[in-house]
Amino acid sequence: MPNGGHSAHRAKDGEPQPIPPGAEGVPSKRDLASWWKNFSKRAPKRDEEKEPPPSPGIFGVPLATSIRYANVAISLYDNEGRSYIYGYVPIVVAKCGVFLKEKATDVEGIFRLAGSEKRIKELRQAFDSPERYGKGLDWTGYTVHDAANILRRYFNQLPEPIIPLEFYDRFRDPLRNHQSQAVGPMDGQGNTVGEFNHDKAIRWYQQLITELPPLNRQLLLYILDLLAVFASKSDLNKMTTANLAAIFQPGILSHPAHDMAPHEYRLSQDVLIYLIENQDHFLI
Repeated sequence: MPNGGHSAHRAKDGEPQPIPPGAEGVPSKRDLASWWKNFSKRAPKRDEEKEPPPSPGIFGVPLATSIRYANVAISLYDNEGRSYIYGYVPIVVAKCGVFLKEKATDVEGIFRLAGSEKRIKELRQAFDSPERYGKGLDWTGYTVHDAANILRRYFNQLPEPIIPLEFYDRFRDPLRNHQSQAVGPMDGQGNTVGEFNHDKAIRWYQQLITELPPLNRQLLLYILDLLAVFASKSDLNKMTTANLAAIFQPGILSHPAHDMAPHEYRLSQDVLIYLIENQDHFLI
């Protein structure tokens, strides 16, 4: 038996070979202490492990980001009466939309009159906070004007309008040469859009809407339907398509390069008027 610190094993040629350090069955206390010291340096302590970053809110957050953690499924019915999930919209849009449809279609000046800043701040905090993001919100204590204002603010604070900037010019092209004076003072006396090929324009917008990213398409169709409901009762609420377009155009169809160009956002408002008035042609 060799006198060295390591035992030996017999190789094929009959000569003893030293076992590589660390291959013995029982390490020494010094080896264990050294290993543990090095392991402790490498391994993160449990209380130092990084927690996953909290989900951001929804206001000022891109639609594609917030929809992942704050969404509501939208169901439709087929010709045989069976429901199916059409898509998803932000919780804040669905909650406000349902509440406003139920309580505010005959309220004069809805979307135009201000709510309570204190209550609107509370609503924003509710819709901005995980894990529910307002899904269980109770509207008791809030008015329809609070809901209308928080809905408008959500759209206006999107980093990009519902119709993405890359589609901006294409959505305006059909009406570019037929711009009317439909959007003037908010007196509810707007004219219809100038004469042009209506059927061709409908087909154009149908195609454009199919090309939108799915989340943008679903949200656009949802808000067009909502606005059409209020426009259909404009004799009571005084919110014509022209009035609604003037209010919602910045969050739906706008471009930062045209923020200071009144004739440009009037064209965008005319486009939105047309989309609201013909929204029943666009459900895909």
